[in-house]
Amino acid sequence: MTSSLAAMRFDSGSFASGMGEQADLSRFDKANIVLPGIYRVGISVNQHWQGLGDVVFSNVPNQESAVPCFDRAMLTRFGVDLDKVARGDGTRSVAEAAAHQIPDGPLCGSLNTWIADATVSFDAGEQTLTLTVPQIYMNRSARGYVDPALLDNGVTAALLGYNFSSSVATSGNAGSQSYLGLNSGVNLGDWRFRHQGAQAWNSITGRSAYQNTATYVQRDISALRSQLVLGDSFTDGQIMDSVRLRGFKLATDDRQTPQSQQGYAPVVRGIAESNARVTVSQRGYTIYETTVAPGPFVIDDLYPTGYGGDLRVTVTETNGHQSTFTVPYAAIPQLLRPGAIRYSVAVGQLSQYSGVSSATPWVMQGSLQLGINNFLTGYGGLAASDGYWQAKVGAAVSTPIGAFAVDGAASNTKIQGSNTLQGQSVQIAYNKNIPETGTNFALGAYRFSSSGYLGLNDAVSMRSLAARGEDTGRVNRQRSRLDLNVSQAVGAGSLFLSGSSVQYWGGNLGRQTSFSAGYGANWGRVSWNLSVQRTLSQAAPLTPEQLQAQQLANVFYGAGYNSGRSDNRIMLSLSIPLGRDARAPTMNSYLARNTGSSSGSNLQVGVNGAMGEERNLTYGVSGSHTSGDSGNSNYFNANVGYQASSANLSAGFSQSGSNGQVSVNANGGIVAYPGGISLSQALGDAVGVIVAPNAAGASISSAIGVTVDNSGHAVAPYLRPYENNTIEIDPKGSSEDIQFKETSKTIAPRLGSVVMYKFETDNSRAVTIKALRTDGKPLPFAAEILNEEQQAVGVVGQGSKAFVRGVADTGVLTVKWGDGADQQCQMAYALPERVKGQPVAGFIESSCQAAESLPEAAPPSAASASKTLKASSK
Repeated sequence: MTSSLAAMRFDSGSFASGMGEQADLSRFDKANIVLPGIYRVGISVNQHWQGLGDVVFSNVPNQESAVPCFDRAMLTRFGVDLDKVARGDGTRSVAEAAAHQIPDGPLCGSLNTWIADATVSFDAGEQTLTLTVPQIYMNRSARGYVDPALLDNGVTAALLGYNFSSSVATSGNAGSQSYLGLNSGVNLGDWRFRHQGAQAWNSITGRSAYQNTATYVQRDISALRSQLVLGDSFTDGQIMDSVRLRGFKLATDDRQTPQSQQGYAPVVRGIAESNARVTVSQRGYTIYETTVAPGPFVIDDLYPTGYGGDLRVTVTETNGHQSTFTVPYAAIPQLLRPGAIRYSVAVGQLSQYSGVSSATPWVMQGSLQLGINNFLTGYGGLAASDGYWQAKVGAAVSTPIGAFAVDGAASNTKIQGSNTLQGQSVQIAYNKNIPETGTNFALGAYRFSSSGYLGLNDAVSMRSLAARGEDTGRVNRQRSRLDLNVSQAVGAGSLFLSGSSVQYWGGNLGRQTSFSAGYGANWGRVSWNLSVQRTLSQAAPLTPEQLQAQQLANVFYGAGYNSGRSDNRIMLSLSIPLGRDARAPTMNSYLARNTGSSSGSNLQVGVNGAMGEERNLTYGVSGSHTSGDSGNSNYFNANVGYQASSANLSAGFSQSGSNGQVSVNANGGIVAYPGGISLSQALGDAVGVIVAPNAAGASISSAIGVTVDNSGHAVAPYLRPYENNTIEIDPKGSSEDIQFKETSKTIAPRLGSVVMYKFETDNSRAVTIKALRTDGKPLPFAAEILNEEQQAVGVVGQGSKAFVRGVADTGVLTVKWGDGADQQCQMAYALPERVKGQPVAGFIESSCQAAESLPEAAPPSAASASKTLKASSK
């Protein structure tokens, strides 16, 4: 026995009597009916967001609703490999594949017709189109990959970033001082011109010389995933010394690599017996999960996670059987993924002030890193200049007991009037994370350099001094350095220890040692931290002349004069929220006690917080008391900050006794582009300009405090280059008349580009119309309302009222509740003039008449418009 469900029908008998004739409600009998046309929809492919796009929906045989249409270019953009589709995952010969090529032109209907097991679903309410395509037919690319062909180079634009600060003493003789940092640029096609500089003023010494930090042009070299830079710039310093050169630089840009390929993470290899689920976890957290086909599998797009922690891989077969294995994971900066290459080549004149010379010799510097396998990375570098060369070679190894990096370097320096200096330097670094005990050796490193070893900057300084006949011993050359950072989970908090000890050859620095240790935790809603810090400076060994002067000083000042300096500090800090609300202010207190070469104590108590819907208004007040060898003093401090759409602003005031100071700070940017000039918050690596006509007041969700200005423009100041950046616009705050055809756009910009996000808006009116027919009867419930172009703009609701959107200031609307001539009427309307700052007219009255008797609509008078506005507010 079989049964079938009866077709659903909208019951018009449920309406109250007296509502007039009933409209044709058959269009409501079926759910999710889509009419033919072009729709802007959100597109998702295999649960990966593709952004918004215009999709054609067409009628096809045996389908009650219009279906989406695709084409080859669209499928390719979604990541479908058309060649794999034609080959049927290798099941077809070359000749058979040619016969199964997806045809050109629109593909309307079931996608399964062309791609086996592919599905398409459309949610009319959410306006989202969801596609699923078997992985065997998709291009295999790393997570986060963006096709270079889809990267947006941006528009021709000019940029100016600034950072201004100024302080003025309200009493005393301190005067005033100001600083202005600039970061400007011009974008022309593929090229970026950039300049960084700074200017300082002082009321006592006047204006200082302008500082040219960097001036250069650069562009992407996508084929090499690199940046080409010409001009004054700095080398990266990852392998060789970082120096400022005026010349040419070509270097790998890791940002052009997908996020899942940046940094170091091991490749996971295994074997599955069936269509298995592979789960990768670290420290108990799942960081990756996927389904693999039977046979060997490779996972090479894990995101790097700090400095490591072994990976636990679980393979769950179809029958539920599980197998697990561990992949060691300990990382240090020198490690690269298997097959990864990172390089840098720079040639030019040294262009920096080294402290003892301003020499500008020609310099060549290069470095190379190569990921050989999961466990080994090799690296090295060369540097050469007039009378100098340096070479380095090393290896980084990831092992179950931790990650190591060991390298050795040699240098040769010709010193005028002296022997050639030759020396070596050896460095070892170690890192290990032990999740089971909560222990992390974030970085431990030791480096020793012989007396003849010179880095590039030291060699240039020493050669310059020798050429002038000055003492080359003034150069402080690093002899050894030890760095250690350890953290250990203890109870509800964490214990940490960090330290550094540096010793020098020559110069007057001797040994500099500092370390700190502490424990921090939460007690309920209170955060606290207790730490100790010690700094010790030991003078360099004295020459005979210096020793004689030391002995004389001991007679007058006491033994130990100039023998070194030590400072010890113990600190306790507390942070207590003043309320349970998320926006409640926080009280912070701080107590420090100093001993050693100078002693004293400091107690500070303050309150800070944030206000506003986006928490873009910050404030803080504090008071402190300081006592010590130099006497006692009390301070009062207050500050306020505001993150506006056009800049970040802050101001502060401090007072101690009769001495006071007022300070102001501002940082932001100015962007000039085709169509306008906009003020902005501080600019980042890429900039987005939002164009939303007539949408003043709408906010940008991805940028705190940024709103659309009166010209319909806004600036999203910090986009991530080479990644998909989705900008969402919130209509809240804009005029009620404005309707956004889209509220989200996704663009992947190149480094330094200024890209345009253009949002279509509809500035037509929205209004509620109450109308009766000429015989006094109400309009039928659910009757459609059409504009002059026969486009649906509304539906009649209860009480013969209709809400319509997208209408002009004046016009004629058609009300239709059937196909007959006696089942439609027309009503003329005229909306009052829009007055800025006044409520939008939301209610008018009209009469629905036969087309032949319709009078011409006239705009209402000022009095009637006022009456309409009052009516709309009731």
